[in-house]
This record gives sequence, C-alpha cells and structure tokens, in this order.
Amino acid sequence: MEKFPTNIERIKNKYETLKEGLFNGTVSLNEVREKLIEWDQSTPTRDASSENLVFLRDPQIVKYVEDRPETKKGYNNFLSFTEFHVAQKIASNNPDEAVIHFRKALESARVDESNESWAAYVAGSLMYMEGKEIPEDLIAKVEQPRNAQVLKNLNSGLKERGTVSYLEDYSR
Repeated sequence: MEKFPTNIERIKNKYETLKEGLFNGTVSLNEVREKLIEWDQSTPTRDASSENLVFLRDPQIVKYVEDRPETKKGYNNFLSFTEFHVAQKIASNNPDEAVIHFRKALESARVDESNESWAAYVAGSLMYMEGKEIPEDLIAKVEQPRNAQVLKNLNSGLKERGTVSYLEDYSR
C-alpha cells in the first residue's frame, strides 16, 4: 500500500523544492521571495511565517546570500518582515518570545537603513510589547497609513489598560 505524505512532509518538500530551484538556477531569489510571501499571506494568522523563517535562516540559504552581496539588502528586508510576522503570530500567547522576534526584526531592518519607515514601525511595535509608549515622532516616520494607525492603536490600548494586549490593540 502506498504511503501518503503527512502535512509536515509536504511542507518540508515544498521548501526543499524551492531551495533546490534556487541553487540550480531555475528559481531566482526574487521568485523565492514571492513564493514565501504567497505562503505567508495564505492565512490571516500568517501560519507559514515560522516555516519561512526556518527556510531563511537555513545555513545554506545564508551562505547563498553571503556569496552574493547584491542580495543582502533584499534578504535582510525580507528576513525582518518574516521575523515580524512570527512575532505577531505569537504575541498574544508568548509575549516574551515575541519580543525576541520583534528585536530580531528590528535588527534586520536596521542592517540596511534604506527603509526607515519599516524600521520605525518595527521599533514602535517592539516598544509597545515592552510596555512603553510609542513616541509621536517615531509614528510620524511610518509612511504606510495602516501601519501608522496600528501604532496609534497600540498606544491607545496601552494608555487605556496600562498593559499590553497585542491582538486586541492591533485589531482596533
């Protein structure tokens, strides 16, 4: 009788196939990024973000990027994006672990200072998770209206309750 692959095996296989394509040149790094975004965005809770992060931190992927300096900026930006989504995903159930991921997201965002708006959004989110009010001048650096509004919502919730409740305040 033929064995059907488990969900874990299917997930592992799709990432291995993507990695093989990158290494043999049939898939570009941009196509890898687009596929990871597609998987990330396939559920509102960003269920694929954790697996995407494992993929991006794979030593072979890291070496691939290190060997191609022109890819580092895009890689670090996407690594920040992915760390951020992992942090968001676990913020309510594991806030201490989420803070670690928000910090890593900020660290990756600051490697290449070309996206100050994103770095400001991540920094504000981290401040909130640490129970700190987000300064208005930091919020003003966030160019995406939705992201700036999220930071304002986080501040409002923190001021009202005096405690962090990420999902509640993010969803206002």
